[in-house]
Amino acid sequence: MDVFEAARSGDVAALWDALDAGADVTATDEYGWTALHLAATGAEADPARAAAALAALLDAGAPVEQPGGDGRTALYLAAEFSPTPGPVELLIARGANPDITDDHGNHVTVNAWAPEVASLLAAAAGIEPPAPAGASPAPERKLSRAQWRDAEKRVGEVLDGLNTAGFVALAGAGTTQSDGFDDCTEAAYARGGSLAGLVGFCYYTRQDAERARDTGHLSLTFWGAPDGSTRTMEHAGGIVVRAFRAAGFHVDWNGTGNSRACVALTG
Repeated sequence: MDVFEAARSGDVAALWDALDAGADVTATDEYGWTALHLAATGAEADPARAAAALAALLDAGAPVEQPGGDGRTALYLAAEFSPTPGPVELLIARGANPDITDDHGNHVTVNAWAPEVASLLAAAAGIEPPAPAGASPAPERKLSRAQWRDAEKRVGEVLDGLNTAGFVALAGAGTTQSDGFDDCTEAAYARGGSLAGLVGFCYYTRQDAERARDTGHLSLTFWGAPDGSTRTMEHAGGIVVRAFRAAGFHVDWNGTGNSRACVALTG
């Protein structure tokens, strides 16, 4: 097992075998990710194993702030992928900067998967925690398979409408918000146009879908073309929210461009 696979799976014994055999902790894979980045993404499957792998790599001299293929650090990825604070706490304790943004200007607190992780990062960065997508418009309730299929179809119909209204609107776009943004960008250029010809992006990720099935609430990300300015973000967000409300969904949104919209799939 090479150092990348061992890091991703959180196999500390295999990781040390690779390191003892001379693996370079600063080496990158074909996507520009180091073993430290891959260990951070492994937090989705097992935060404790991921934290152990991160600690081993840092002990071996892995640079905690080395950017990955798209500029995200290991801390940013741990925040996006981990459902618990452990991996993020470890990286902060080992010197990772918690006051960071991705290449699209999204602060790590906004993209953090779990609210407790976002709060931890905000406290470490000395900033206010991100405003939630809004108070839950309906009680959380796990969806049955049939309910999710129905909700997925209804949401897809709204996204189809947004696609015809000048958006790139995607369902299940990537795993994280940054992945989803990249997928939307690729789709925009595949259509043969520049971002200047779009109203914006609207999408939810596979992580968002998993949470929606567990809670009955679907978080949407939107972006205003061509530059993501405050004006374009609020304009795009307003169109997205009105489209979902017109389709009969209860949507909670605070009206700002730096917050996500929360769609109630039940009730």
